[in-house]
Amino acid sequence: MKAQIQAKTIFILLATILAAWQLSYTVRFFKLTPGQEENMTEKQLKTLHTKAIKLGLDLQGGVHLVLKGKDKELTNDETQGALGVLRNRIDQFGVSEPQIAKQGSNRISVDLPGVVDVQRAKEIIGKTAQLEFRLVEKPEFTMEIVKKIDEYVYKYYKGAIKDTSNLALKDTSIINSIFKDSASDSFDILENPVLSLMGNGYITDTDIPELKKYLSTPGVSELIPSDDEFLWSKIEEVEYEKRAELLLVKKDACLKGDAIVDAQPGIGTNKNSAGARTDLTMTGKARKEWARITGANVNRRIAIVMDNVVQSAPVVIERIGGGKSQIDMGTAPFKEAQDLALIIRAGKLPAPLEIVEERTVGPALGKDSIRAGMKSMLISSLVVVLFMIFYYKGCGLLADLALFFNIFYLLAILSAFKATLTMPGLAGIALTIGMGVDANILIYERIKEEMRAGKTVRAAIDAGYARAFSAIFDSNVTTLIAAIVLYYFGIGPVKGFGITLAIGVVANLFTAIVITKVVLDFITLRGAKRLSI
Repeated sequence: MKAQIQAKTIFILLATILAAWQLSYTVRFFKLTPGQEENMTEKQLKTLHTKAIKLGLDLQGGVHLVLKGKDKELTNDETQGALGVLRNRIDQFGVSEPQIAKQGSNRISVDLPGVVDVQRAKEIIGKTAQLEFRLVEKPEFTMEIVKKIDEYVYKYYKGAIKDTSNLALKDTSIINSIFKDSASDSFDILENPVLSLMGNGYITDTDIPELKKYLSTPGVSELIPSDDEFLWSKIEEVEYEKRAELLLVKKDACLKGDAIVDAQPGIGTNKNSAGARTDLTMTGKARKEWARITGANVNRRIAIVMDNVVQSAPVVIERIGGGKSQIDMGTAPFKEAQDLALIIRAGKLPAPLEIVEERTVGPALGKDSIRAGMKSMLISSLVVVLFMIFYYKGCGLLADLALFFNIFYLLAILSAFKATLTMPGLAGIALTIGMGVDANILIYERIKEEMRAGKTVRAAIDAGYARAFSAIFDSNVTTLIAAIVLYYFGIGPVKGFGITLAIGVVANLFTAIVITKVVLDFITLRGAKRLSI
């Protein structure tokens, strides 16, 4: 008997020490001050964050999104593929414990706890990431097409103004921007309207809408070669002016995104030593093709296109044989280079997605939820503790001690399994408190019955635990099954409730049956003839 008690005591001590060590990361993480954080290395911070308990969206704030296929219904394979790509992107984005799950037949639910820059997160999630390398037409060829467009549009609107019944484009602002004096019969045209808007090849953001209308004039598309199209570059800010470039590029890509094996952000470009860039590394097979393409197009620009937006269009200086390429991010901040590299590495979505539901939870609301949850738990715990002491005296105090260890182990296991604590998870802990004392109540009532039957304290304790075990085990196992079902089939907060309840059940069996039994065995081993129950 004594050897068994010693072995159980050693096991309990080891489990407690291990739990305390695991929980120490959570305590240190939540007590971390800005000054302490600055003095820690990135590795130390990452270790502390990884091993601490994670808070869900409803406790620390963040954003909840629901996505579906844009202009189409996603197939099951497309939905599964999108789930994988989104997980890769969000993991690299650095969100702690995101919740990404299929919702219904063709929707995807995404919870991003702790995200402050919601717009940036939405852009990373929503991009289809269709990366292509396309040849840019030579400047002289582009100018020939532009002149043809200018001449055509001039004639088109000149005729339209003379006979307003033929005016196909009702917005006269574009006409006024093309002609100096639309009220006269001379119709003096601006010299090269497209070029005047383009300036030195770039268009200011205020002129972009007008130029888009200009190029959308009926019949203009027929003047553009069938294998070419105009694409816009991303808007960048230069000397307090926002601008973009309009490029005539080949429709067919000479190389696609699947040729890229890695993408990393960097600092320093040919134009700007402090400029952001994204370095691309190609697959072995693509390197040979890239060498051939660049060798055949020296002194010609190649546009690097992401989702039909030109990210950069560098001039090929010489044949590139090493399979390396670079996206010049222009004046964009380094963060954009990081995001672009992230999206390229994570891969492209199988189909375009659109956000159909968005809900943002502010950090202040999360803190209020934590305070409310903790307050309710403390009040319920206090009521339970006082009831057990009042009704079961010394044994009630022992049950309260077991209850403390129950919560202690539960939080440690949550931390060890990197689970996320949500508001429903706090409800699961509250439920565990009630279940914890329920097991002790069954045991103590059995012990009372055995003592009233005339058994000694030692015999009554052994019989009470033995006869109450089946009822305790059955009730806890059925609850465990329900918790597993909630975790497996639930999403977001429901999963949090399921995992917390499941861990609470296991911890409850250990504390109610093992810890309290060891303490009572130790008491009777010292010769106690009475039991405060």
